[in-house]
Formats: sequence, structure tokens, C-alpha cells
Amino acid sequence: MSIQQIPVAEFCEHAMDALRTVEKNHVLVELVRDGHIIAYLSPAAQQGGNTGTLADWMGSGAGTVTFVPGYDPDEPAFAPEEWEEFSHANED
Repeated sequence: MSIQQIPVAEFCEHAMDALRTVEKNHVLVELVRDGHIIAYLSPAAQQGGNTGTLADWMGSGAGTVTFVPGYDPDEPAFAPEEWEEFSHANED
């Protein structure tokens, strides 16, 4: 997918043209103001397949994480006594 930068003022004048470009050519548009990217305009994800767009990539790893047996990700990383130890470490 190609990337195109458009100043915000130009985008406001030619929004329909920019939207058509994104839709037809699968272009990622970066909206720029004062040399800084302030927003992205990307093609929407398509039903039933990967179109290679940013929208398809979002959430692509959902459901792929596994943990070692016996590990509970909902348990605290430290025991309550250890938290006390950490809170006084910066007082020395």
C-alpha cells in the first residue's frame, strides 16, 4: 500500500478526490499540518479477506497469545509485602 501526504487545507478543498483515491487505489493518506502528521485516512477492512490495509492489520494478533502452564495473568506480579519494599526504595 502506498502512502500519500496531503496538507489539511488541501484535503478540505479536495476531500472527495482524496476519499476516492483511498477507496480505489488503497492508498494511506497522512493529513499534515505545519509539517506534522495529525491524522490518517486508510481504506476500510473488506469482508472476507486481507486487502493489505492498515485496517486489516489492526487486531490481527487477537487470540494468538498463550501462557505457560500454571501462569495466571490476572495474578499480581508481586506479593503485597514486596510492594511496601518498593515504595521505600526511593526514600534512601
